[in-house]
Amino acid sequence: TWSFINSGFNVSNIGHGTKGQIAKCSRISWSNTRAGDLAFYGDLSHVGIVAGKDAAGNILVIHCSSGRNNVVITTNSGFGFAARPRCYLKFILMQESKLC
Repeated sequence: TWSFINSGFNVSNIGHGTKGQIAKCSRISWSNTRAGDLAFYGDLSHVGIVAGKDAAGNILVIHCSSGRNNVVITTNSGFGFAARPRCYLKFILMQESKLC
């Protein structure tokens, strides 16, 4: 939630916590993920932000590792599924309307 708020989104657009966030997202396949999509543990106990892919094509996820107490970048291994926040479409449309 912090990352989204500090990127100009309102908390009502993204939700708070993993359960609030998944409620504001549409599930997508791993092959359709893009940077900015969310990666969730299957039990919704953890969420990360897709950062992109490494040179080998592995999906990279930025998340806070409680075991390390740091923000880390890992592959999507361990994450159960990906989802795209629905507010992205609204944000893109707003940005495009400002360009016209």
